[in-house]
Amino acid sequence: MKINKRRANKNIANIPPVIIALGDVFFELAGFLAAFTLWFGADVPDRNFIPFLNSMPWIALATLTIFWGLGLYEQRRNGFIPVLRSTVIGVISVSVITTAVTFWLRGFAFPRSVILIALLIQLLLLSAWKFLCWNLAKKIHGSREILVIAPPNEAQLLLDKFVELPDGWFKIKGIMDPGDLDQLSKQLDETEAVLIVSSLSREDKESIITACQDAECEIFLVPDLYDILLYKTRTTQINDMLVMEIPEMRLTGRQRFVKRSMDIILSLLILIPGSLLMAFCAALVKITSPGPVFYVQRRVGRQGKVFKLYKFRTMVNDAEKTTGPVLATDGDPRVTRIGKVMRTYRLDEFPQLINILKGEMSLVGPRPERPVFVQEYNKEFPDYHYRHFVKPGLTGLAQVLGKYATSPWDKLRYDIYYIRNHSVFLDFKILIQTIPVMFSSESSMGQKKNVTHKKEITRTLSAKLETQNTIRKD
Repeated sequence: MKINKRRANKNIANIPPVIIALGDVFFELAGFLAAFTLWFGADVPDRNFIPFLNSMPWIALATLTIFWGLGLYEQRRNGFIPVLRSTVIGVISVSVITTAVTFWLRGFAFPRSVILIALLIQLLLLSAWKFLCWNLAKKIHGSREILVIAPPNEAQLLLDKFVELPDGWFKIKGIMDPGDLDQLSKQLDETEAVLIVSSLSREDKESIITACQDAECEIFLVPDLYDILLYKTRTTQINDMLVMEIPEMRLTGRQRFVKRSMDIILSLLILIPGSLLMAFCAALVKITSPGPVFYVQRRVGRQGKVFKLYKFRTMVNDAEKTTGPVLATDGDPRVTRIGKVMRTYRLDEFPQLINILKGEMSLVGPRPERPVFVQEYNKEFPDYHYRHFVKPGLTGLAQVLGKYATSPWDKLRYDIYYIRNHSVFLDFKILIQTIPVMFSSESSMGQKKNVTHKKEITRTLSAKLETQNTIRKD
């Protein structure tokens, strides 16, 4: 019966992104139509309505581009709040673009009051639409019973991640030690999905994947460097032999030129209008806390070169005088009141635009670390040096998809994946997705909220699963 259920789940397609995209465009335009009706009544004057008709293609294009950039057409098995946050940012961005487009098209008869009313209606309609799509996607996916195959020391960390997920995506069926793989075929008869950690040997991964394919079981693999490198392979032929060509990790000369050009242009576009905000932040730092306005820190850049990174100071002066180099934690007493606000909304990172213009950093890339931490990570993670193949970034894939408390190893996976898959479009998506992250307090915290409560849930779940596994063995 379980196999039939798995087959039924696989045969049901997910919501096609094109359907979601068409819905987004429909509700964006419907919001304007409703606003026109509320403002003018049923009989909207042509002189006011025609500019809207002329702007419709641009509004639709802006909606699709911004929403795609925000990742709203990708399935991510997490809570609805990140989706709602991105939706709100997307709707506001489209409204700003609409205002600019109507000005560009000389559509002065397109009332700004209509745009404002439409914004409120669109926020309501699109939030409801995204909530419906999110719940429908979760229902189609179903609560998958998943078997985690991991050593005991890794299993606990994985349980923490599953506990944080909202109900309805996955249900932990059990945890299997790699030493008990002889029991795998029996376990697969009672589960729907398997999660394989990266630390397993290549032989174990192959045997697990083969068994899962035979049992029609869904497979989730936590990648290691080898798996990420294979992602961009090209198939070719040497004589009559099929081979896979693995391209180099470093960016090509053309890619570096395009990336540098984008860095200069976009940094100036942000820095010029943002100079007033920077001056305001500098004044707040100076007034509210004794010490320098800027915090200058040595960081490791491309090819391991050390440079001076600029930030607005958010901690008390000489914060590490007694502790030495330590990472910030949630509720860190060294952080000032203004510093806490600036950290939450990433305002303290603004001076790094100077580093970008100097060529020491890029807008997008792995976040630069301090030399003392790089030395530690190089010892712990042999693949850590790969992240220095590109310039460090103001933002990165690990920052938009991970959290501040995400482990260095998980962040390293994101960084290597970014380097392997670098493109202008990926940079654009990361820049767009950074905007909702700036309004997420969780992503700026040193530690997770409710850690004690969640650890208690994890311990209870772990003990329950251990008991179940013992009964199965007996």
